[in-house]
Amino acid sequence: MKRILFLFTASLLFLACSNDDNNGSENPQELKIKKYTSISFDANGTPNGEMVEYFFDENGKKTKDHIIDAFYDYFWEYAYNDFGQITRKAHNHLNYPVDFVENYYYDQNSRPWVVFRDWDADGIDMDSISFSYQPQQINVQWFTPTQERTEFYYNTTDVLTAVKHIGDLGIVSDEIITYDSTLNITNLNLTTDYFNLEINHTYEYDVKINPFYEEFHNYPFNTYYYGYLFDHSLFISPSNATKITRTGTDTSENYVLEITFQYNDSDYPISSETKKDGVLFSRATYEYY
Repeated sequence: MKRILFLFTASLLFLACSNDDNNGSENPQELKIKKYTSISFDANGTPNGEMVEYFFDENGKKTKDHIIDAFYDYFWEYAYNDFGQITRKAHNHLNYPVDFVENYYYDQNSRPWVVFRDWDADGIDMDSISFSYQPQQINVQWFTPTQERTEFYYNTTDVLTAVKHIGDLGIVSDEIITYDSTLNITNLNLTTDYFNLEINHTYEYDVKINPFYEEFHNYPFNTYYYGYLFDHSLFISPSNATKITRTGTDTSENYVLEITFQYNDSDYPISSETKKDGVLFSRATYEYY
């Protein structure tokens, strides 16, 4: 009888351990991104000197950007309030003092209210951007110098479906957003009345984890309140884009980006290689806490 009880108990322990093992594989460890680095290459496969570095704290908040492009070497530095919302962005070039500062203020409902820009970091605000709210719509209005405006439209579940850009001289552009069942953006279609141009971006994805998405999803205006959504393809979907196809009215600017990832055991990317029309374009690495 004792032997039967022992075998029964051992079987239960074995099943419990097996279930723990299975749960571990089904629920990979959640990681926070620490640093992202991307290096660009010329047509000969040689680094061309352009680089992007993003630095993050242990909560996944971006603390600093370092960007080297064909013209500049510059930084963005970020500060946040206790609610995780951006309060300050400071922009400066290498070996120069701060170029300008953006200070963010929020209303009593913790919604973005106004952004003041101090162009010379001298304490004098020279530009301002205000946020206003309507049902299923957020409006972002620039007051100087060109009175530009961006309107964000949402469906009944608060998913962004369209962005209208009203630029200088009244030029209007509409960005229509299409999702799949997992909220990956599969298509961004931009039309503008400026020479009746149209630009279309289609996206394909892996089934892994995008380490940037959660922060972007929870605090979109920490990252983006002007410009075009397709400029932020690294952040906009819960999975990682493996192919981006751009087509448009000006066919000379069409291209296909194909991104190949390597992943860790928790399904997060640790490196990637991007080819543009079949030619090496960039390589990136991901570091985690």
